[in-house]
Amino acid sequence: MEDLKAVLDRFSDAVMPSARRFSDADVAAESGIDIELARRLRRAMGLPDVPAGEEDFLFADVEALQLVRHLVETGQLAEGDLLHMARTLGLAAARMADAVVGFWSDRILAGMGLEMLDRERVDELEKVIGYLFRRHLLDAVSRHAAALADAGEGPPVAVAFADLVGFTSLSEQLSDRETADLVERFEELATDRVVGGGGRVIKMIGDEVMFTADVEQVGHIALSLAEAFSSPDLPSVRVGAASGAVVSQGGDLFGPVVNLAQRATMAARPGTVLVSPQLAEALRSDPRYTVYAIRPHRLKGLGVVRLAVLRRGV
Repeated sequence: MEDLKAVLDRFSDAVMPSARRFSDADVAAESGIDIELARRLRRAMGLPDVPAGEEDFLFADVEALQLVRHLVETGQLAEGDLLHMARTLGLAAARMADAVVGFWSDRILAGMGLEMLDRERVDELEKVIGYLFRRHLLDAVSRHAAALADAGEGPPVAVAFADLVGFTSLSEQLSDRETADLVERFEELATDRVVGGGGRVIKMIGDEVMFTADVEQVGHIALSLAEAFSSPDLPSVRVGAASGAVVSQGGDLFGPVVNLAQRATMAARPGTVLVSPQLAEALRSDPRYTVYAIRPHRLKGLGVVRLAVLRRGV
């Protein structure tokens, strides 16, 4: 335990060095943020509560709340907006942190990677994360600006899901390491096909990827995903896609079109792509594809829908 404590102390000093510890009252006084709001913000960011009076806050916590106060004062953010932003960014940061720790843990257990705990390495990693945030921020602003310029008259958006067929039963036959390797292979291939095809990954959920693309791009991406997992050493992938208006919030997409795409995925057979009636109609005139209407499916929560199979043009 002493060795572990020493490693954790070293890591804490590398990540957030602080010569002084603060209580919740200290943090509120230093930052100018109400104690109750500070507690709600901390929970929204996914960070555990610190018991009242305990000096377990760092100077970085004080600095963060000072920045929050500045955002409120200069950016005219309402409390609800602030908490929504905290939840969204906190969730993304937590996932990044878990991914990095998992990456380090594998190497530490293998007798490597302790040097990754050095402050210099942590600083380098922070710079890379900062670069990614700014680069994606530029991309997001460009997309939203283009959407506003279109004034709702731009091309419709397509949403799609792809998942590994039989993943649950397959994972019961694999070791934890083999399961993790399979998911990583899936994420690698899915990201490559989606982004390489001009689409955008919305989220990864284990054996499933959700992505969006313009209608003229989504067919090629969907078929590329199904084809990428056609080798004997990989499970098959099935894809479902739909097009129309969606609601965007917190980096995610919602609405009937999203639900339809997900239900179509569940109805698809291994190695196939099913598309909604509206998307099928849009793709029928594209010589790159052949669209075959199939018998109506009763989809959970959506009723009877006449989906179509999408294939490469002949």
